[in-house]
Amino acid sequence: MRPVAETALAARPARPLRQQQELGWLLFYEPALSANGKRSCASCHRPQKAYTDHRSTARAFRLAASLERNTPTLLNATDQRRFFHDGRAGSLSEVIESVVTNPREFNTTYAAVARQLSQSREYRRRFRQAFAAPIGEATINQALIAFLSSQQARNSPFDQFQRGQAALPEPALRGLRVFTAAECGRCHPAPAFRDDQLHLVQAGLLLKTLGLRNVAVTPPYGARGQHLTLAAAFTDAFHLQATTHPLREAEVQDLTTFLATLTDTTSLPLRAPQALPALPTLPDRTIGGVY
Repeated sequence: MRPVAETALAARPARPLRQQQELGWLLFYEPALSANGKRSCASCHRPQKAYTDHRSTARAFRLAASLERNTPTLLNATDQRRFFHDGRAGSLSEVIESVVTNPREFNTTYAAVARQLSQSREYRRRFRQAFAAPIGEATINQALIAFLSSQQARNSPFDQFQRGQAALPEPALRGLRVFTAAECGRCHPAPAFRDDQLHLVQAGLLLKTLGLRNVAVTPPYGARGQHLTLAAAFTDAFHLQATTHPLREAEVQDLTTFLATLTDTTSLPLRAPQALPALPTLPDRTIGGVY
């Protein structure tokens, strides 16, 4: 069930999507969303790392501490049905609320964030233009979701191959045959290469299938970032049981080559804003926060 505020917002006339996306882009890099003015969405989801952080687990609100899970990519995220590694959230609004209010992440409230952003004439103007509604939980969430909806990367070498626009090298074609023969597609079906289902990966632990798009550039792997390489992930206990046969070394190499053809981080403008709207209480904040 969606929050009442979100339902009420959805009933209002739609505003231009581009204005919502541009506002969400600013908010994605906005440290004012956190209690200490030092953390933003981009702190963990770094665009130059395909919206991951290349750490085993993400840093917590106190930078000396870490969270329990690996940071997933946000590319192609908006069409998922489940979120977080354990699938506990059913919408991006739930995800954003959890991050904003979690003491170990942004450690704040929407009321506090709204007070901060409302100090800015530019933010007030942008929220009016994008939503004809005040700054609050619903409009903050929807702006961020609008931005993430623009981060769809579906022009990888494999996509071009599927459309008949390009050929794949022979090692990648062999890897595709390995992918098919090992029945990897049961849990990682195209086009998203994920089934959005929960799977029992070990006794008492259900985890969501992660997508394989851009997987070659988003190490380490596993919910705890326990695998430094794709080869290590292919040969862990769960995948040995889930695939039709143990993969030989040559098959692992070819499969890795095929998965690299699912990489597309070049068709999007993965850039940070040059500046953020002025805030009197955070005049020197770092764009994207610190990490």
